[in-house]
Amino acid sequence: MTLEPPTSRPISGESNRTPSTETEETPRPFLPWLGRACRQAREERGVVQVQIAAALRVNQATIARFEDGTAWPRRPEEVLMAYARELSIDVRLLWLHAFVFWLENEPVLDQESQEQIEAALGRLSPPEGGG
Repeated sequence: MTLEPPTSRPISGESNRTPSTETEETPRPFLPWLGRACRQAREERGVVQVQIAAALRVNQATIARFEDGTAWPRRPEEVLMAYARELSIDVRLLWLHAFVFWLENEPVLDQESQEQIEAALGRLSPPEGGG
């Protein structure tokens, strides 16, 4: 499945209900894919954004911005741990899913790197006929 890369920009300003977000323009090509992975896992399990927001004590809009890749939490580990708890899954699956999204969808500059990435993704696939 090919996805359009999320467009990311930090949000300026802070509130006492919303985790701090970075205000400087720092390239963070991986973080938007974390939001995508969390959204997909949440939707597959039928959990609503409000439930994740309540677990983090933030508003639903904060979760929507994270999932859309338009805001970055200062502590993404805490956010992913909340998703993992609420979705009853291992947090490593969220990180791995985001990493695979990133590798599959971001452009690679040279053919050798592309081949190395494809080989690495192949090693992540379960063996045929087993599981």
